[in-house]
Amino acid sequence: MDEILDRLKAHDEWQGRYLVEYRAQRKFSATNLRFKEEATLEVRTTFRRPDTLDSEVLRAEGSKIIRERVFNKILEAENETKATLTKQQIDIGPANYSFSYLGRQDCDGRECYRLGITPKRKEKYLIEGQIWIDADDWGIVRIQGSPAKRPSFWARQTQIDRRYKRIDAMWLDDTLESISDVFIAGRCSLKIQYSYESIQTDPQYGSPGNSASLITTPAASR
Repeated sequence: MDEILDRLKAHDEWQGRYLVEYRAQRKFSATNLRFKEEATLEVRTTFRRPDTLDSEVLRAEGSKIIRERVFNKILEAENETKATLTKQQIDIGPANYSFSYLGRQDCDGRECYRLGITPKRKEKYLIEGQIWIDADDWGIVRIQGSPAKRPSFWARQTQIDRRYKRIDAMWLDDTLESISDVFIAGRCSLKIQYSYESIQTDPQYGSPGNSASLITTPAASR
C-alpha cells in the first residue's frame, strides 16, 4: 500500500511540473426529471501552471435555474479548489485520506489498483468511495463516491463518478457524472465532457510515455 501511495504522489508531482498549459472545450448537461428541466453549457477552459484556471462561456441554453444554481456554482468551486492551499487540503493522499486495498482490476485494457478512500475530515470537497490507479503510470484513472459533507442543505445524497484519460503519460479529466437526490426537486443528473484543443508541456522534465498529437513544447508553440 505504501509503495502505491508513494508512486501516486511522485506521478502527481511529475505531472504538476510537466504540464504547462492546456485548452479544453467542455460541455455541461444537466437534467431534472421531476420538473422536466434541462440545460446545457459550453465552456472553453484554459489551465496554466501552477494553478490558474480561466473559463469562457461559449453557449448556454435551457433552464436558467439549472444554469445559475448548478453550472455557475461548479465554475466558482473550480476556481476555489485550484488555489494551492485548498488543493493541498483536498489532494488524494495520506494527509487527507485513509486507504484500503481492494485489489486489481482491468480499466479499459490497462491494469489498475483499486483502493478504498475514507476522508479524515468532513469536508464537501473530500470524497468517500474508491479510486483506481494505473499500474504503469501511477496516475489516478477514476474516482467514484460521495462527498464527505453534503454540499448544501438541499442535496440529500450525491454520487460522483469522475474519469480521466491518458495523454502522454498524464491523466487528465475526461468525464464527470453525478446524480443527486435534491430536497423537493428530486433526482438530478449532471455530466461534463472534456475535449482537449491543445496541451503544452515542459520538455526538461521528460515524458515516461509516447507523445500525443495534441502535445506541444514551449519552443514549438512560439
